Amino acid sequence: MAKVAILGTGAWGTALANILMENSHDVCMWGVDSQEINDLKQQLNTHYYKNQKLIKKPQLASLKIEEILKMKPEFFIIAVPSIYIKHTLKLLIRKLNYKAYFINVAKGLDPDTNNIWSKSIKKILGNKSKGLVTLTGPSFAIEVFNKEPTMVNTVSTSIPLTRMVSLLFNNSHFKCVEIKDEIGAEVIGALKNVMAIAMGISYQLHTSINTRAAMLAQSTKEISKLVNLYGGHAETITQFCGIGDIYLTCTDEKSRNFSFGKLVAQIGVNRALKLNKKTVEGYYAAKVISHVINSRKINLPILNEVYQILYEHKSPTQFVKNIMRIIIE
Repeated sequence: MAKVAILGTGAWGTALANILMENSHDVCMWGVDSQEINDLKQQLNTHYYKNQKLIKKPQLASLKIEEILKMKPEFFIIAVPSIYIKHTLKLLIRKLNYKAYFINVAKGLDPDTNNIWSKSIKKILGNKSKGLVTLTGPSFAIEVFNKEPTMVNTVSTSIPLTRMVSLLFNNSHFKCVEIKDEIGAEVIGALKNVMAIAMGISYQLHTSINTRAAMLAQSTKEISKLVNLYGGHAETITQFCGIGDIYLTCTDEKSRNFSFGKLVAQIGVNRALKLNKKTVEGYYAAKVISHVINSRKINLPILNEVYQILYEHKSPTQFVKNIMRIIIE
C-alpha cells in the first residue's frame, strides 16, 4: 500500500484517484476549486461525474498544499492542465522537504522551451525527485471512472521505475504497459490533440467516412514525422499511447479537442473558446508546434492549416480541400 498525492481535482485526477483507492492505496488530493474539494470530501465530484460516487472518500482533500505534505506522500501525480504545471510544481517544491516519485499525466509541450514536458519537470524538481514517469494512452476519464477496460503506457527511461508505477494502477480493468521512449510518447501526446481539432473541423464539414479516414491517415503521418524530428522511436506510434490515443482523441465527441474543432467549424475560434469551459490542450500545443516546424522548415499541411485557422483568422470552410491541394502539390 502506497501513499499517493494527486495534484489536480479534475476529471482525470479524480478517475485515477478512484483506481488507486480501489487498489487500497492511501490517496490525498490537492486542488484550487473549493467546490470540487468539498465534493471529494463527500465522495463525489459533481462537476465531472454528477451523482456517481467514488469508491470511497480520499483520505484528505485540501486547498492547502501544506496539509497534503503532512501525509508524506511517496508519489505525486501531476494532473493539472499543462499550462499550470510549472506554477504548481514550484509551489510544491518550496514546501517539499524530502524526495518523492512523480507521475505526469498532463499532455502537451512546454511553450517556453518547445520541448517535452518531462525535461522541464525534471529540471524544476531537481534533487527532490526520485524519478519521473509519464502515464499516457487512450483513456477518457469517464470510461475509466466507470471501470471500462482500459490499457495505457507508463513511460520512463528506467523500466524498473515504470514497472513500479504500473503496479500502483494495474487491476482487472486498468492495465499499464511499460515503454522507454519518453520523447516519442510525449510528442504524440501533444500532437494528437492538435490533430483532434483538425478532425473535428473536417468532421463538421464532411461527415463522410472516406474523408475522416484520409485525414486520420495524414494526421498519423505528420505525427510520425515530428516524432522522428524530436528523436523519438518510430515504433512508438504502434503503442497504446500512439495509434490508440490518436484514434481515441481524433474520432469521438467525448474528446474535448475534437469537440472544440467541430465548434470552430460551426461558429469560429473566438466564440468556440468562449463557450468551452474545459482546457483545450491542442489549442496551445498548435502554437508551440508551429514554431518548431517553421524553424525547421518542415511541410506538415494539417498542422500548418490548423495553426492558421486558430491564430491567423483563416476560415475553416475549405479546410479539407486545402489539405488535399497541398498534398497533391
